[in-house]
Amino acid sequence: MSSEKGPTESPDESTPDTDTRTERHSPTTSDRVPPRSESGSVVDRLTTRHAVGVAVILALAAGLFVAPSVYGAVTGPDGTVAVIEIDGAIDSSTAQHVEDNLRDARMNDSIQAVVLEVDSGGGLPAQSERMYAAVDRTASVMPVYAAVDTLGASGAYLAIAPADRIYVAPSAQAVGSVGVAGAAPAPNGPSAGTTGPDKRGSDPDTQRERRQTLANLFIENVIEQRGEEIELDREAIAHADAYLGTEAVANGFADRFGFVDGAVADAATEAGIDDYAVDTRRTENRVPGGIPLLQQDDSTVVVVDDSESDLNDDLILAVAPQTWDETVGEEIVMTSYTGRLPTDQLSSETNADDARTQHDDTGATNGGEPA
Repeated sequence: MSSEKGPTESPDESTPDTDTRTERHSPTTSDRVPPRSESGSVVDRLTTRHAVGVAVILALAAGLFVAPSVYGAVTGPDGTVAVIEIDGAIDSSTAQHVEDNLRDARMNDSIQAVVLEVDSGGGLPAQSERMYAAVDRTASVMPVYAAVDTLGASGAYLAIAPADRIYVAPSAQAVGSVGVAGAAPAPNGPSAGTTGPDKRGSDPDTQRERRQTLANLFIENVIEQRGEEIELDREAIAHADAYLGTEAVANGFADRFGFVDGAVADAATEAGIDDYAVDTRRTENRVPGGIPLLQQDDSTVVVVDDSESDLNDDLILAVAPQTWDETVGEEIVMTSYTGRLPTDQLSSETNADDARTQHDDTGATNGGEPA
């Protein structure tokens, strides 16, 4: 008995395995991204490029404004101008202040120039000479300018004579006055102690000779430093007149009108620094008043100075007569002057000394000692 078998399915006719079959189908309408038009694509590209360009321009502009300030904050100024004050009566503390700060300026690489801010009628001769030497030394290595506010006379003028340029306020009251004065305690002031005939300088002729020697030294120093600028001869300079600011510029005792700020700017330009800092050095612990005096236990009055020289008949001060009261004070009177005295300042003591001077030397002028 035979059994019937169903037709055998060929492999080609077998049903595919749906688990391994990948179906392909087209996206639906909702899945499709609509095509961009050609004109829209160009506009978008232009808009993007425009926005990027604007951003770049703004960034560059911001950099131009910010970069200098950032660079300046990082690098600092190109250099410094030191402003050193010369104020009031010149004594040892004034000279020390000027010497120390000028030495620091020479040794400090950041300081490129110096301006001396001056308001002084003079003081002790030796201290004025110390300042003169310090200014001269500094002016040989950097620009040194001076600016006179109200007073720049006698010892103070000597001190600034080596400066490269001298500015004065038009209303300055006393500039110049290259002379020295003999001084003594006022009759109602402190006692000068005993000054016997054997004390050095007590002889009138010796006193006069010492004063004139100092005056000649001052005159020669001023001529050496400013001889080409001053339009006066030696005899006129020896008259030791004090000039107003306008007169000082006209005759060459000063170079131009100006104040501290202008002197600082010009000194910086001379030093070649456009971006600069200003370092002002004020006189510290300054005691108001004139030449400092001290009465000792033996009633001798001395100048409070390193030398503590006795205040007696042969005291010599580098102070202009016009500035005597505000520079020296009322405790010391002027007994003689190497230059030409203003007629309204001749005291009875000065007249007596002048009469002796005129009698001894016919070259004296208006009560002063021969120059």
